[in-house]
Amino acid sequence: MSISAVAALYPFIWVVFSSLKDNNEIYSNSFGLPKAAMWSNYAEAWKGARVGRSFVNSIFVCLVTLAVLTVITSMASYILTRVTKSRLLSVYFSLGIMIPVHALLIPSVLIFKGLHLIDHLSGLMIVYTAVNISFAMFIMNGFMEGIPRELDEAATIDGCGRAGIFFHIVFPVAKPGIATVATITFLNCWNDLLLGLVLISTPARKTLSMTISALKGSYVTQYGLLCAGFVISIVPVVFMYLLFQKQVIAGMTAGAVKG
Repeated sequence: MSISAVAALYPFIWVVFSSLKDNNEIYSNSFGLPKAAMWSNYAEAWKGARVGRSFVNSIFVCLVTLAVLTVITSMASYILTRVTKSRLLSVYFSLGIMIPVHALLIPSVLIFKGLHLIDHLSGLMIVYTAVNISFAMFIMNGFMEGIPRELDEAATIDGCGRAGIFFHIVFPVAKPGIATVATITFLNCWNDLLLGLVLISTPARKTLSMTISALKGSYVTQYGLLCAGFVISIVPVVFMYLLFQKQVIAGMTAGAVKG
């Protein structure tokens, strides 16, 4: 376990150390501590390389996608598993997991070009929602089926309608599953580069992963600046996982044991 922990953490530690060095020190002292911390790499990456603007774009796109996706999938999963059970529709939604993202590139460009959503963040949000909806439904279906149906019956006896049962009973109980969907979707959207490169071209609308990829020059690359961008992009992901760690584990193991 200790060896695995070191193997997992050391690349992150190396990136942090390298973000505080210049190119000469990275080449000469690649694995050592920085002799003089260059915090200016972060300032230059945030302002000069427009990482700050891209950071805001990524946060906005991810949060809107999460909000839309969690509402759609939780409602759909509630209907498919607890109201009008449809094995066919459940399998239909799950089939999207088998479709690779690369197969969606050309259709997405043609569709969004016709809708005039090319080079718009709204188009990127729609694509992210569509790409992640199958996996989100798969997770939510497994969790919804594990919620005792006696809760629905008790709420019905107390006079709750279908909407009241969902919002007051099922939705709060389903928080671990929703947290799992939200965390995994956030990681997928935050780390995406391919769809962003295809749909977004204006520098002011680029996401963080696109801006960081542009920091690597054709002839000369400032690796300290590049590593500073990596650290900035890693922080929200780590924070998101630490915030919902318990809920993610509970959501992923929901339905694993019967009886």
